[in-house]
Amino acid sequence: MAILSFSAGRRTKCWRIWSGSIGLPRPRDSPKATESDPMAMMVPLPESVRRFTPQNTHPGLMLDKYVESWDPVADSGKLSERVQKPAVEAVVKLSQSPPQGLDYAALLQRWKKMATARHGLSFQAQTLGPLTLHLARASALENAGTCLHPLYGFAYLPGSGLKGMARAYAETVWLPAQSDSQKAWQQIEDVFGWAPNPDRNKHIRDSLHPASVRRKDENDPKSPEIKASSGAIVFHDAWPESWPQLIVDIVNNHHPEYYQHDDNDHPPGDWENPVPVYFLAVQAGVTFTFALAKRRDDVPGELLELARQWLLGALCHLGAGAKTAAGYGAFKPAEGEPPALPPQKHATFETTLELVTPAFLAGANQQAEDCDLRPATLRGLLRWWWRTMHAGYVDVKTLRALEAAIWGDTNSGGAVRITIKRASEIRPLLYDKQFLGEKNHLATPANQKTTQGLWYHSFGMDDVRREGGERRRHQRWFLPPGSAWRVRLTAGTSSFTRRNAQGMAVENVPLPDPALLLEQAEAALWLLCHFGGIGSKARKGFGSLAVPPELAGWNLDGCKQAAAKLRDACHLRSGEPSGSPSLEQMLLIDDIPTPWTNHWYALDQVAAAAQAFAQQYKHCVEKKALGLPRNVRPPLRGSFQPGPNVKKTDRHASPVLYHVALATGGLTVRVVAFPSPELPDDPTLKKSCEFLKRLLEHIAREVPKRAAQNAAGGRTPPVNGAPTQAKPKPSENRHAAPPAPARLRPADSVSCELLAEKTKKGGWKAKLLPNGPEGPIVNTADVPADKKAGDVVNLIVHSVSADGKQVQFRWPADTDDKPRPGSKPRRR
Repeated sequence: MAILSFSAGRRTKCWRIWSGSIGLPRPRDSPKATESDPMAMMVPLPESVRRFTPQNTHPGLMLDKYVESWDPVADSGKLSERVQKPAVEAVVKLSQSPPQGLDYAALLQRWKKMATARHGLSFQAQTLGPLTLHLARASALENAGTCLHPLYGFAYLPGSGLKGMARAYAETVWLPAQSDSQKAWQQIEDVFGWAPNPDRNKHIRDSLHPASVRRKDENDPKSPEIKASSGAIVFHDAWPESWPQLIVDIVNNHHPEYYQHDDNDHPPGDWENPVPVYFLAVQAGVTFTFALAKRRDDVPGELLELARQWLLGALCHLGAGAKTAAGYGAFKPAEGEPPALPPQKHATFETTLELVTPAFLAGANQQAEDCDLRPATLRGLLRWWWRTMHAGYVDVKTLRALEAAIWGDTNSGGAVRITIKRASEIRPLLYDKQFLGEKNHLATPANQKTTQGLWYHSFGMDDVRREGGERRRHQRWFLPPGSAWRVRLTAGTSSFTRRNAQGMAVENVPLPDPALLLEQAEAALWLLCHFGGIGSKARKGFGSLAVPPELAGWNLDGCKQAAAKLRDACHLRSGEPSGSPSLEQMLLIDDIPTPWTNHWYALDQVAAAAQAFAQQYKHCVEKKALGLPRNVRPPLRGSFQPGPNVKKTDRHASPVLYHVALATGGLTVRVVAFPSPELPDDPTLKKSCEFLKRLLEHIAREVPKRAAQNAAGGRTPPVNGAPTQAKPKPSENRHAAPPAPARLRPADSVSCELLAEKTKKGGWKAKLLPNGPEGPIVNTADVPADKKAGDVVNLIVHSVSADGKQVQFRWPADTDDKPRPGSKPRRR
């Protein structure tokens, strides 16, 4: 085979065209290279080799050697979708089963015998979420690599990486919790070894570091120094218990300009075009075997056990591979509980998130199998809401640096890590708007020019599109209310780099309190659960989440105070706002209670009210202030000049967010709006504010009127549809939590006992009789003064978690079932 050498300037192009010269199919609609292209005639592989490449069964060879990685006519922004996605799909297809003739079970048993032959041990751990590693390895694709066995082609975890993450856990998590730090450091060196490198010499000179000179006789200071030593424990590669199937995963950067620049000219506005990147991952629910062995027979068993503890702790609390802060690479032990996380440098928060309204969730393929809440999705939403806490006080550069300190950037990992596991059975359903409208008895629109409300706000989730000259129906999958996930937030320490106007670092501010950083994530999670939603159409009320009991103490003022506390810790003064959505400019109206208990009916009526407002501006371009793109049909009236950023993209997400919440007696509607300087072009926000205020005033009048007119219609039990035949993957379904048993529901009247134990703020707590859970009374001030601990009283269930273990109560009031009229919008 000829070896070609190219200059650096042409190497990438040559590599990509080489990958297309071996006879593999190109992406759809991509023309073959022509003779006018000087690189088109190069054939690095001889014909005798090229004719066998379609017979390849090795996923690693497909990824590294034979992948199609270039389309000469595709726009650069479309390469990931048109080229990279089909390329990784080809690798995934080869990974679904072992190559013919390969007995993986026998191969695994042989490996286990080898790995534990020399006084070794092994344990098993299972992936909680997707696993991806070696994304940035040398490849013709962008961040799409993964670690595949060079001989057999299955995904595995290299021992070198496991050793590195175990050491990181030992040094950063385990060591600070030890009383004898010098002895603990010696144990770390005994396990991993040491060498006379600059870092170790620096540690020895540092009086605050536990490192010291190692000698043959540790008790004799004149004994010869041991300058280098191999580690006493061997870390073997980790192999999967069964052949692991790869999946196509996706990350979707919604603010590429904001993250790629280092100036004040690119705020994280809602006008940017998302940039999807497809990559390979191992699906959740795969069990790996991890093997450790003594390097010599005389190695103490204590060191082997320490290495096991450190490796298991790293797998459970740090994660393996790439994107660990976004929940990738999280493991749980196959037997027993994860090791406890020392509290010295970490703080944790756990809660259960439960859907109140249906959520259109999706992954790379938008099919039933990836209709689930992904850690990366939740992390992106938390970052968006977190930015609203600070955007009104700092400029874009400072906001970017502050965000990096909490959530990380391309240069450093984030202080907050998210892991998710299912807390209920996940059953995706196919969205059929006609079926849902009929079965849930939705009110018929007043005339033929008015769209059914539910359809109006779920545009694109069930429609007919023309593809290849044919009309095809496209339907999205959704998860019904009651679907739940257990979420864990873990915060470590961090630092904030303050820079001057020239971008020079003037101060590095340490942030050693993990509780302060965890508070930022908790506040963002409350904002998401109280005002926002998850999935597509989340701004239209779909994907609304219940506020969990663990976040009941938060409110809007508390979120603002938490944000101010962080800025004070970073020595930041209030300055020019960043120009992105901010809590300081957010418009909101009081919650609108309704008698409706059917979530489809509530979504339909809210959408109908929003549509009625838009119809008042028929042919008026001013209603583009509600988001772009928006088709306004002629004859056009009025004027509308979009801002400079929107002119570039012709896109802006809706500045209005609808949310549906559980409440006593029915569902509550909540609406907020974020005025935009781009809708229309007005840096003062005055024009956007005026238009959005008119919308909120309309919603505050219209929804209560509809609730009064259609009170009975929305109280029928909701019909979501029959479960699809497409079930979750076996590896995930086998370990999913069983369906939740019959349990309490909000608005239930229950008998409880008042407890002597009070909340942190001195409020009443109660216990459900006879043996139910305990929880706070949210309106504790309404409890009569003559009540005392031990009294049996009737309370109303205010909220309850998905597993039924956390509950909040409400003291009954005469006005509980009386709807309150909406109020005028106000700014906070």
